[in-house]
Amino acid sequence: MYRFAIKNRIYNDKTVGYLYYEENTQTYKIEIPDDVKSFEAPLILSDFIQKGERQIGNEWSLRWVQGRVVPPERQNIGQILKNNGMKFYSEFPLLVKSRGRCCQDECYIEQV
Repeated sequence: MYRFAIKNRIYNDKTVGYLYYEENTQTYKIEIPDDVKSFEAPLILSDFIQKGERQIGNEWSLRWVQGRVVPPERQNIGQILKNNGMKFYSEFPLLVKSRGRCCQDECYIEQV
């Protein structure tokens, strides 16, 4: 199992969650520490915090991951995969290679 800290640059690289990836089952899970406030977290995580939920299952964790990587239907996906040394599309390697960065916020992941 892989474990990543989800960090937010705006808040001095504060860890706002932990992303877990189980390679055998290709499933994700996110845990949000109790001290994280909704405004410190990325949008999807913020919604869960506001509902009082700190454990996020595979469905919404995967959605969070998919929002941070190039989608499989991207016009030039073949070239993107080739440039990243990949033979087929998979969110996880793209997430790791990009360190989970996206243009929607200042969050990134760091393996722990």
